Amino acid sequence: MSWRFADLPVRTKFLVTLGIPVAGLVLLIGKQVDSSIKRRNVLRYISVQSRNIDLLSDLLHQLQQENGLSLGYLTGSPIARPRLQYQYSRTNDAAKRVDDPDLDLMNVVQGTVLLDGIELLRQRVQQHRIEPVQCEHGYRHMKAGLLDDLSRVAKLALDPETKDRLYGHLSLLSANEALANVRSILGRGFSSGGLDASDMGDLYDQMARYNTSMFLFERDAPPEVVSEFRSMFEGPDVNFLRTTIGTVHEKRSMAGLNVAADQWWSMAAQALDKLEQVERTSIARIVEATAANQRDAEARLVLVLIALFGVITAVTIMAFVIMRGIRRTVLEVTDAATALAEGDIRVQVPVTTSDEFGAMAVSFNRMIENVNALAQSAEAIGKGNYDTSVPIRGPGDVLGMALTRMKENLNAARTQDAEQKAALEEEKEKLERANDRIKVLIKEIHHRVKNNLQVIASLLRLQSGSIDDQRLQHVFEQSQSRVTSMALIHEKLYRGDELAHLDLDVYIRELFAELVQLNSVHDNIRCRTQIDQGLEFDLNTMVPLGLVLNELITNSFKHAFPGADGGNITLAVHRAGPTEFDLIYRDDGVGMPNTGRADDGTTLGMSLIESLTEQMNGRFTVESGPEGTTYHIRFRTD
Repeated sequence: MSWRFADLPVRTKFLVTLGIPVAGLVLLIGKQVDSSIKRRNVLRYISVQSRNIDLLSDLLHQLQQENGLSLGYLTGSPIARPRLQYQYSRTNDAAKRVDDPDLDLMNVVQGTVLLDGIELLRQRVQQHRIEPVQCEHGYRHMKAGLLDDLSRVAKLALDPETKDRLYGHLSLLSANEALANVRSILGRGFSSGGLDASDMGDLYDQMARYNTSMFLFERDAPPEVVSEFRSMFEGPDVNFLRTTIGTVHEKRSMAGLNVAADQWWSMAAQALDKLEQVERTSIARIVEATAANQRDAEARLVLVLIALFGVITAVTIMAFVIMRGIRRTVLEVTDAATALAEGDIRVQVPVTTSDEFGAMAVSFNRMIENVNALAQSAEAIGKGNYDTSVPIRGPGDVLGMALTRMKENLNAARTQDAEQKAALEEEKEKLERANDRIKVLIKEIHHRVKNNLQVIASLLRLQSGSIDDQRLQHVFEQSQSRVTSMALIHEKLYRGDELAHLDLDVYIRELFAELVQLNSVHDNIRCRTQIDQGLEFDLNTMVPLGLVLNELITNSFKHAFPGADGGNITLAVHRAGPTEFDLIYRDDGVGMPNTGRADDGTTLGMSLIESLTEQMNGRFTVESGPEGTTYHIRFRTD
């Protein structure tokens, strides 16, 4: 005898049937747990690297300060040696913080190795045994190495948002370094009465580097950091710095500038201090953002773990409770059926629940009662009492109907004909009432499905309002639009006279109006339809077709007419064969970009269109250009 799943015990079949989806759910949640752990570790690593960049930036700034003071000291500015010594100590403290082995920096950057010759340089500065140009080149070499280190550390950030912020911060650091070099070169020029051609060329290179770095900073940095830069980097000292640099750049010479060296060093230092404040604000925001992302990842991990354990616990308890009730009811019904098979019609099955198994016990007890009633009627008829009523429980009561026919055969033929006619009329009325009830029930089902889908759409809209992330809001809006398109199908079915088919032309017009309102689209985007007259589809075709139309129209709203004054959509559905239809959708928007699909939800939409087209036994093609996009879908109905 071959093995069959149906031959297994009820408990085994129940546990297997329940265990398969539960195992899939547990695996899905487990995958989410693994993803959350990996994301938490990545964000924790990014947070550490952001703090490392802060330390390297501080060391770079201290070197800039030391460079400026050293040049001023060498060119005769009133800078006392104790002030130089104090700045040396600040630079050394910053270097010690970078050299901390717990930071795990030395395997990716040079760090304090770049400062190996700084003590000799300091001695030569204090003893006036070095020219200002050589001093400046020595410090510039160390600062350039630190900027390279910062660039390498920034590339370790794996999060795209953090990487963009770090690129903006590095551009700001590069601009600060270029401006510090401009200050040093002009400071030497003001002290010595001019610059030679080589120094002037270096000066113009640093000016160009500053302008390029500021352009990249304003492009990559977050808007709030750029706004703070514009509000903080201003004032008399900044205006003095910009005016002096602009005059030199315009005249291509320092001739005619009545600027004292002491004034230049003082005002330029104040302006650079303001730029340093912007740097500290920028890195502080980066550290704060990465820390917040790390906390969010850890919180999500905890929630996923709680969900995993909750699902396992709930399923275990439910399986135990349900299995116990099923087993008890099955055993009681089995015992009663065995007794009934042996001729004992006095048995009863205890009814302990109100679920399907309780209903089974009630039905079994009714069957025993019917057998008892039929036995009593048969005994009366056997004694010659032909007027005895025979209880009939329904159209399927074979024993009752047979007993009734036996009694009717003993009566006159006319009485038999009359009774049969009355029975037929009664059955007809029952069927008509049952048919009316089925129609009402189907309409109620469509009505409730429509209401539930509208509730889901409302919940999605409310949830999207509490989300700051624009991409997540866009995902929620897409989901709301898809749910609305399905709800509209059920609404048309329960409001119409036809319960199984839907007029396509009417549905498309109402769907377009609903999507215009949902996406807040102006009335200047028009839709023209060309639908074969009397074209109707059943629910199996309308649901995927409605979702496809929702995706196409929403894509046009979101991507074909971005900020446009108007647009046109043409939608045609024609019969291509007995069971084949052509759907041609066209808009005159901007078309798809040549670089591919964007990551803003379009990929999911196209994948959904492909899946839904396959569900309709169809295929589709897309043509796009500057004059718009055209979709051609051919699908079949069963």
